[in-house]
Amino acid sequence: MTAQQIIEEIKRLDPKDQLAVIRFAYQLDAERQLSGQELAKLAARMTETDDAVEAATIREAIVRGFYGAQKSNA
Repeated sequence: MTAQQIIEEIKRLDPKDQLAVIRFAYQLDAERQLSGQELAKLAARMTETDDAVEAATIREAIVRGFYGAQKSNA
């Protein structure tokens, strides 16, 4: 099954099930470490922006992408 086929199936889901898929995708994204190439692209974007908010957002994505999700010790 291709990504496009999966996307089409998600579009057919009811809104409640779509929300569950969206939550899963965000969780997966937050936990996954990025490849060197992905990190390099983010670093390049960060050096090219003049927007401090965008730079901070990209910096957070780089840290999260390098280390993966940080588990709290609480």
